[in-house]
Amino acid sequence: MTSIKNTVLEEFMSIRKSIVLTAAAVFTLTSGAALAAYPEKPIKIMVGFSAGGGTDTTSRGFASYMHEAESMGGQPAYIVNLPGASGQKAAKQVLKEKADGHTLYMINIGTFIVGELAKGKDAPYSVKDDWVNLGCMSQLVTSLQVHTSNPSKNMAEFIAAAKASGKVHTWGTSGATTMHSGIGHLFFDTYGIPHKKVPFKGGSKARAALVSQSVESVFGGNNTIAGFEDTIRPLATAGAGRDTTMPDLATFKEQGMEGADFTGLFCLFAPKGVSEEVKTKVGAAIKHIAGIKGFKKFMKKNNLAAFETDAKAAVAAQNVMYKTMGPVVAKILASQ
Repeated sequence: MTSIKNTVLEEFMSIRKSIVLTAAAVFTLTSGAALAAYPEKPIKIMVGFSAGGGTDTTSRGFASYMHEAESMGGQPAYIVNLPGASGQKAAKQVLKEKADGHTLYMINIGTFIVGELAKGKDAPYSVKDDWVNLGCMSQLVTSLQVHTSNPSKNMAEFIAAAKASGKVHTWGTSGATTMHSGIGHLFFDTYGIPHKKVPFKGGSKARAALVSQSVESVFGGNNTIAGFEDTIRPLATAGAGRDTTMPDLATFKEQGMEGADFTGLFCLFAPKGVSEEVKTKVGAAIKHIAGIKGFKKFMKKNNLAAFETDAKAAVAAQNVMYKTMGPVVAKILASQ
């Protein structure tokens, strides 16, 4: 009888121990999940344009150093290109994913905002209301570019030749509603040149069209000229001052055109609702990577500057861009 009691007691204690251990394991797992430090896995950076353009180049250069940032705990980053609708196709995909900081979106704020303004009430999102700017590491600078077979050496010669031809000028750009597109429209409309825009899914494709002379000119990033200096000649650049990567190139303003004295910061965005931890850690990673010599060298090689703009300053730049591009986009829409 005593043996039976002992056996029952031992079984009871064994079951009780199992229950306690299981409960402890569940608690540990759930607590660990709740307290897991960001990032838990590699970071996916979505790019809304084809490979080879300014957004893609900046993203790949940046991503290659992500694992070196202490705040990212050794986690790497990788790029996914999803071109279409001037970057909006990729942006909408990011908004569908969990706002946990493991999927981010890279774009220049000029194109991001122009795309929203051009859609008006039909815009799929609001940059300021649906997104969090985590910080920026470079900028996109627009220039008017022609094939080197074109005799024009500056903006004035280009304008004179375009008007004298009596033809509709065909020009390319990286998307229908990008910052480049906005400046292109502003230019041709300012000087009364009849024109036809041909949008492409990225700067590299617009460049290819210019190289093959399928279009007469391109409004694109200065970065796309790198490696094609024998084929492409820039005539004027946007910005309040000259692009540091191309200091000999005069600005539109220097050559007489107002309204193009801005550039588009390349920034990382996350969907609204992302945690403070993500904001802090990604911001720290941007600051670190922007200062790495290897990153600076890579960017300079591609006619891009490397510098950090923190989240607060980036949001301020966004607000300025809304005010700057609002009238430009309104004018474009009114002329269509």
